[in-house]
Amino acid sequence: MALLRRKHAGLIVSPYRGMYADLSYWQSLNPTEQTLHIARTIAIGHPSLVFAGPTAAAIHGFEHQWSIHHSGLYVADTVHGFAHGARDAACRTPRGGLHGIYMAAVPETAVGGLRVTDAARTMVDCGLVLPFVNALPIVNSALAQSAVTLDEIRSVSAGLRRDCTPIDRLLRYANPRCDNGGESLAYATIVEEGFIEPVVQHVFANPHDPEEWYRVDFAWFLPGGRVMVAEYDGMAKYVDPAMTDRKSVATVVNEQSVRERRLLNWAVHEIARLTFDDVVRRLPMINKLRAMGIPRYGFGSAGRGEDAC
Repeated sequence: MALLRRKHAGLIVSPYRGMYADLSYWQSLNPTEQTLHIARTIAIGHPSLVFAGPTAAAIHGFEHQWSIHHSGLYVADTVHGFAHGARDAACRTPRGGLHGIYMAAVPETAVGGLRVTDAARTMVDCGLVLPFVNALPIVNSALAQSAVTLDEIRSVSAGLRRDCTPIDRLLRYANPRCDNGGESLAYATIVEEGFIEPVVQHVFANPHDPEEWYRVDFAWFLPGGRVMVAEYDGMAKYVDPAMTDRKSVATVVNEQSVRERRLLNWAVHEIARLTFDDVVRRLPMINKLRAMGIPRYGFGSAGRGEDAC
């Protein structure tokens, strides 16, 4: 009763059935941290559970958008199937707040004291559960960390008894050279919106001094010798001390301006800056790329999502 009174008074929150947390502390956590807290608490009462899909990706520490946690937690389900027979990686209706991902056998490992599906199975399940733009950053992060290989993902996918076209698409565009989840999200959105693929993390050097060079996020080498560049601007680039080397925002902006002038002098014809908001809203990104003349061959699904990386 005391817990209920505190909850009604707005002092505590119940993020999951039977769980309570101090409201101010809970609100200080981002969605990934909240998910990990819930998973650890669930594991205490249900130590046999193996976390899977998006939840496993978070436990493994792979970069992702926070929105993947909006639908709840995912666990491996070896018992429950469907009326027409059990199907691997088919996601069931939540039971007790948990989504069950059916798999005949669970390839598990332990991460931070929690039981989770291994990296390869986690990649496949994320590819089947999440939209392409949310799954690709996870795959890129896992590849960049050398936690999995494309062949390992392909092997798991080949063993499933269902259409794995989404996995084939992820393998086609997976690129661990993307620096972070935000860049992977931008890259996936560029692809999904039908633009030709950019070269990721291309290096441009000073033609008079090869020791001076800059690496850009995305580059297109178009007919006629025109070179176009797009840079993804996450806010951390300006305010995170780990990324700014504790420089002021004004100093970082000035250095960016110098960098752009030099790139334009060396080889680049035009530079577009893409913000997180540009990417998730899509139309601003589309307009910037079209204004530079980046060819657009088709249109993908127009999934939307606004969250942080």
